[in-house]
Amino acid sequence: MSFMFTVKEGLKGLGRARLATFLTITTVTLALVLIGFFIALFINIDRWVGEKRKSIEIEVFLEPLASEARAQKIAGQLKALPGIEQIKFISKKAAAERFKKEFGQDVEAVLGANPLPPSFVLHLSPAHRNAQAIRSISRNIEKIEGVTEVVYASGALALIDRYTTIIYLILGGLGLVLIVIIIILIHNSIRLIIYARKEIIEIMKLVGATRSFIRRPFLVEGLFYGLVGGMLADGALWAAVYLIRRFIYPQMYMPDAIYGILLALGVTVGFISSQVSVNKHLDSLL
Repeated sequence: MSFMFTVKEGLKGLGRARLATFLTITTVTLALVLIGFFIALFINIDRWVGEKRKSIEIEVFLEPLASEARAQKIAGQLKALPGIEQIKFISKKAAAERFKKEFGQDVEAVLGANPLPPSFVLHLSPAHRNAQAIRSISRNIEKIEGVTEVVYASGALALIDRYTTIIYLILGGLGLVLIVIIIILIHNSIRLIIYARKEIIEIMKLVGATRSFIRRPFLVEGLFYGLVGGMLADGALWAAVYLIRRFIYPQMYMPDAIYGILLALGVTVGFISSQVSVNKHLDSLL
C-alpha cells in the first residue's frame, strides 16, 4: 500500500507541473542523446585509430654487407625486445625487387650494383603502438651492433597521439557538462514541485506522516525523469544510428551496451539529483 501510494503521488506530482515535466524530460532526453553520441564517437574514433596503428611499422636497416649469420643474430635480439609482435626479414634481393615494384626501375640496371641494405620490418603489439613506446624501442634497436638506421613514421604517430588525446578530453568534458545540466534541471524541477505542494506537505505533517513517507514521492519523480528521458534517448539514438548507417557511414559501430548505459545513467542521475533537491528544499519544510 505504501509503495503504490508513493508511486501514485509521484506521478500526480508530475501531472501538477506538466510544463516543467515536459521541458525537463525533453532536455534530459536531448542531453542523454548527445552523451550517447559522444560515447559512440569516442568508440569509433578509437577503433579507427587502432586500425591506423596496426599499419605502423619500424624498419631496421642493417649494414649493406651484413652476413646471414649476423642477420639471424640481430633477428634474435629484436625478438627479445618487449613490444615486438612480428618480424619480417627483407634481403638485399627482396629490397631490389620492392624498389622495382614501387618505382618501376631496376636498381641494379641503373647503378650497376645493388646498394640497398638488408632490413627487418617490425610489427608491434597493440600496447606499444604509440609514439612514446616506439621511441623507446627504436633507441634500444639502435644500440644493436650491425644496425645502421631505424625508420618509422614518427610525425604521424605524434599527430595521432596528440589529436586523439585532445578529442577524448573534449568529448569527456562535454559529457560531464551535460550530466551536470541534467542534474541541475531535475534538481530545479523537484524544487518547484516541492514548493507547489507546500500546503499538502504541511497537512501531511499535521496528520503524522513520517519524514520518509513525505520524501518518497519526490524521489519517484526524479527517477521518472531519468527513466523516461533514458528510454526516449535510447529510441532517438537508435533511430539516428540507423539513419547514419544507411545514408552516411555504414561502418559505424554502435555497441548495444551504450543503450543500457544511457538508461542506467538517466535513472542514476535522476535519483541523485532528486535526492539532493529533497535534502536541500524539503528538509527546510519538515
